[in-house]
Amino acid sequence: MGSNALLPAITLRQLQIFTTTVATGSAGGAARVLRLSQPAVTHALAKLETYFTQPLLNRGQGGMVPTEAGWILHRRAMRMRLQLDASLVQARGTSEARYADAITSTQAACHTAVAEHGTFSLAARALGISLPALQRTARGFEQLVAVPLYHRMPRHIGVTAAGEQLAQALRVAMTELSQARDEIDAAMGLSGGRIAMGCLPLMPKPLLAQMFSTALAQNPNLTLTLEENSYDQLIRDLRHGRLDLIMGALRLEGAADIEETALFDDPYVVVARMGHPLAGRNRLSLAALQRCGWVVAPLGTPRRVTLEKLFSKNGRSPRVVLETNSVNMTLASLRGNDFLTITSRSLALGADSDAPLSILDIRASTAARTIGYTARQGWLPTTAQAKFLDCVKRVIAEYDSQ
Repeated sequence: MGSNALLPAITLRQLQIFTTTVATGSAGGAARVLRLSQPAVTHALAKLETYFTQPLLNRGQGGMVPTEAGWILHRRAMRMRLQLDASLVQARGTSEARYADAITSTQAACHTAVAEHGTFSLAARALGISLPALQRTARGFEQLVAVPLYHRMPRHIGVTAAGEQLAQALRVAMTELSQARDEIDAAMGLSGGRIAMGCLPLMPKPLLAQMFSTALAQNPNLTLTLEENSYDQLIRDLRHGRLDLIMGALRLEGAADIEETALFDDPYVVVARMGHPLAGRNRLSLAALQRCGWVVAPLGTPRRVTLEKLFSKNGRSPRVVLETNSVNMTLASLRGNDFLTITSRSLALGADSDAPLSILDIRASTAARTIGYTARQGWLPTTAQAKFLDCVKRVIAEYDSQ
């Protein structure tokens, strides 16, 4: 869920009414458990069915039983509640998770917008609402959760550490609503589902295109979005719920909130243009590589770390002629010059036939690198997303067998 649009005002109280109705089997049972009137329960259920545009409960003499859409929503609502409870407990520093039932999607959208944009005015503009309306909603939310979420800075309103933490948790939790909507629409034949993917620069694009083609052949109505960016930006978007997964080299950071799945090995190699003086020579020495100019990735990136490890063997650094995070610029620089770079084996083998690359023969240049996908820990893919991952694994199996 991004913060660029105001969500419908669905409260977690309405979702709790729905899940309690499922548990008790009737609106009357939910009313008794939650100490509400039966008309209030019926009204809440009607609002949910209006939002999801589908009957969520089959009503009969034996009580209320979820429809297919209802079971989808029930699973997502239970996950959402657990995530919000955990985030409120963490924000308040207590074991108490009350207040979650009263949070509205509007409050969640306003708070996450303030956290993202840094000021009430920019957040209001992003959401398309008035500044006074956003201020009332944000301050009301702060009072509701009983945790300081904002503090005044010299020129803007800052978000406290607890506010940032809660904003990230809200983004992820609220994606369960959008996942439920997508999954219900797909189950009813109204859409083919959605998947938002991040892609790291060295991910083999022909392989990615084959994954998309295979998935679309199986599900022509699937909606795919792809963002190519740096690892830091993509992992931020993943943690905030803007992306479902990231495809590319695994970092194996061991973060508790991130889960990585390996697909195939694609090691780093040293490459030059075809026709480079070192191309085709056997068992090159580090000294020979040091005499060349290098196009390198920025400090701290895996490619740069691999290069530094390579030359740490003799204590000398390579001659850097260009530092860039652009793969296209790196390849363009090699075409007309006797420069070297480190890149993935798959990119080197799949280089444009008009400007082919030569993988240099230096054993020490090979560095382990595993391609896979990264998702949030505990991410539950929709049916369409799970089928897409099946297509990914099938394409990789064919790729490995070649």
